[in-house]
Amino acid sequence: MKPNLITAVILTLIVLAGGYWFFTSRSGTQAPLTASNPVEENPAQTQFQALVSQLQPVSFTTDIFSDPRFTALVDLTTPISPESSGRLDPFAPVAGTSGI
Repeated sequence: MKPNLITAVILTLIVLAGGYWFFTSRSGTQAPLTASNPVEENPAQTQFQALVSQLQPVSFTTDIFSDPRFTALVDLTTPISPESSGRLDPFAPVAGTSGI
């Protein structure tokens, strides 16, 4: 084997071993993602929950759909007529013309 290949293999193994050690030997210094104890709520969270509880009883009436003014509305859409699509290659020379 060539010395460069041996060096590359050894460096690759060292990097892999370092990565394995880094990801598997973490100590318990980091906080877990979920807490088993209930966390105290901060004032912003309390205010947000109060606002959400005020929004819960909001309801919408649909009486507007039976209003005579709503039912008298007219659809003003304009139909679009189909048009030809044109040439497949707009940059191709036009048939019957000289190549200018």
